Amino acid sequence: MSYSSELSRRLRHKPIHRLFDEPEKILPDFEVKVPPHPQKYPDHKGHKGAVFGGICNRTACNREHAEFYNRGTYGYYCADDAIAIDRYSGKTPLCIKVDHDLTHEEMNAHYRRMIEEMRP
Repeated sequence: MSYSSELSRRLRHKPIHRLFDEPEKILPDFEVKVPPHPQKYPDHKGHKGAVFGGICNRTACNREHAEFYNRGTYGYYCADDAIAIDRYSGKTPLCIKVDHDLTHEEMNAHYRRMIEEMRP
């Protein structure tokens, strides 16, 4: 009997879920002090982009240490993505560096300030 037919015979009656166990879910090791802003975009599930120092809000990015706040999307971004966003935002930067988890009142104030800066 060949190696592949022997392996096939042994695996034939094993349930598929036992062959490929799902990796253990890792829960964030931080406390969510402020829930995501109701107007946060995009509305990711979990804490993505909603926690200072957490995971970047950009859909294609999973870097941690999101310390830049985007005043237009109400989300936190990593440094690389914040720089890329600001490169195309004109003379008014959308992303600002923050040092704490912002409250909803602070987020709204940053948004109003951004709108005032963009007026001619």
